[in-house]
Amino acid sequence: MEKTYLVLITFLLSLSLNAVAQVSNAEFKVLTYNIYHGEKPDLPGKPNLEEIANLIILLQPEVVALQEVDSMTTRLERIYGSKINWVAELAKKTGYTSYFAKAMDYAEGGYGEAVLVKKALDYHTQALPTPAGGEPRSAAWAKIELKNSKELYFGATHLCHQFPENRIAQLAALTHYADSLSRPAIWVGDLNFDPSSHEYKSISSKWSDAGFIANNDSPTFNSEDGKRIDYVWYDSENFELVNYKVIKVPFSDHYPVLVTLRLKTP
Repeated sequence: MEKTYLVLITFLLSLSLNAVAQVSNAEFKVLTYNIYHGEKPDLPGKPNLEEIANLIILLQPEVVALQEVDSMTTRLERIYGSKINWVAELAKKTGYTSYFAKAMDYAEGGYGEAVLVKKALDYHTQALPTPAGGEPRSAAWAKIELKNSKELYFGATHLCHQFPENRIAQLAALTHYADSLSRPAIWVGDLNFDPSSHEYKSISSKWSDAGFIANNDSPTFNSEDGKRIDYVWYDSENFELVNYKVIKVPFSDHYPVLVTLRLKTP
């Protein structure tokens, strides 16, 4: 536990003042994180819930996207001693509200995406296409209200890790849905492709990649050939980037991505 807090303190000290300062009413922070089903990848059987909760409490993002989330599975029972609703437990520890979007049945429970939101108005689960087969995939959508009372939509997803055809189809479905919404939208997650890929190049120029705009190509996947595969995408007509940070904490096999955006005044 002492090592965990030392890592967090070191991280906070390394951030620029812009990343940790209180944001204005038009600004808000977004966090996306693949949490490796709630287990420390280098310590099998050891939970990471407490560390991730502490990170969220310290950062205070307006909304959090989580990928590889288990709910009520036997895998969680092995790690935590009982079947738990993992994101609901995280919400209790952080003071956020939570929503779980099940992509598939798994280990007597569910597996999919989740969001934590400070103020949510509505939720929706979008099933994503898998034309090449493979695992079912979903997106969790939340309609949220910012502290300045402005409303927007937030989508969180984890695209297919097996087939490029699936990722292309899933991107098309995701962006088509985002385009249809009545409020400005942001969508984020572990997309399982890097910026050199065909999938990346297929995304409409309407959508801005926060990492590209920040000129920051730091890997978000912790491996020998780690690449940037976790993203925050936003409509530049409605938002502008304030800050982008890949957070090098060892709680998963991915690194969380923290982005501060400013909602443009109509």
